[in-house]
Amino acid sequence: MSLTNRALRASLFLAAFATASLSFAHSLDTDKFIGEWQFDREQSTDLSPWSRCVLTIAQDGDQLTISRTLGGGRRTHVDVIPLDVTKEVNVVAQAWWIDNRHIGAYSPRDAHKIVRAKTLDDGKLLRLETDLVLETQQGARDVNIISQYQISPDGKVLIVTDLRSTRPRPVVHVFNRVTE
Repeated sequence: MSLTNRALRASLFLAAFATASLSFAHSLDTDKFIGEWQFDREQSTDLSPWSRCVLTIAQDGDQLTISRTLGGGRRTHVDVIPLDVTKEVNVVAQAWWIDNRHIGAYSPRDAHKIVRAKTLDDGKLLRLETDLVLETQQGARDVNIISQYQISPDGKVLIVTDLRSTRPRPVVHVFNRVTE
């Protein structure tokens, strides 16, 4: 075998190994979070204008889906964040920013958000870092949100803490497990 062929084979092997290592490095340990979670109003920051929320976290292969079904009166809305767990960065379409309707901030037309996800503390903590742009009366505003999903030791309570670059205090939402 010529030196060129050996070098080519070695390069291909290293590229395959690096790709496999990269995929492994970015996969998330999300098993503890999978299931349906019911919003606990008494323990949480106000969800206004919504009065109800069901959080569903599901995984199918490399696809992790975090869905919030929000309700208020007769109105409902489903907010879905699809994430490929093998990617360090996900680009997610954002049709509507539902997290605080009262401040006059809206998603621009054809908006996307950049989401980075990772698990910490042996899979007991899921962290999403989201960058997005919102439109306000004063113009476009860059927003960074760090969302921390922390599961209780018994697996029955999920606390979601959002730290927003536009808000001085954290938003804390407590959920109780409905299904595994």
